[in-house]
Amino acid sequence: MFKLKLQFSKLLALMLVVCFTCFTVYVANARQLPLDAVQSKISVKETAKYKLASELLSESGIAQRYDMHFDHSIGALIGKGDDFKLYARFRKMFVREIGWKHFKDAYAARLAADFSEDELKELLKLSKQPVMKKLLQSEVKAYTTDTSKQRFKIGFKLWDEYNSGKISLPLD
Repeated sequence: MFKLKLQFSKLLALMLVVCFTCFTVYVANARQLPLDAVQSKISVKETAKYKLASELLSESGIAQRYDMHFDHSIGALIGKGDDFKLYARFRKMFVREIGWKHFKDAYAARLAADFSEDELKELLKLSKQPVMKKLLQSEVKAYTTDTSKQRFKIGFKLWDEYNSGKISLPLD
């Protein structure tokens, strides 16, 4: 009889926990906080800043250059740096799995937090200037065309020498 009461008590306790959990979820989902006038103005302003920041990231080429930074990691992965087909496949995988599309919102939010709306407009205007576009394109060419093969080979050699104990990390 005592065992039966104990099991019944456990069942009731379990049912109470389940009911409490369901009730908590229901209350949390049903609760809609109304926006007052100040909150809606802030949201609109942040949205405008976010849109400016997103446009700036695209116009300045930051969005396009983000995925190029995987080259350092890939250089250490593919060996001697001679197999550029394998490099291209690794790069596609990196872009797909951890590329710009996964981080663009965080970048735009950071710009929106760090710059005023007027500053974002000024930066966007600057990024559209022909001389600035030329500078940014030149940097991309230097990174991708002029130094990429050399960077892969030197990066592999550095990693290989570190792993074989020929060089060590600098002291703090």
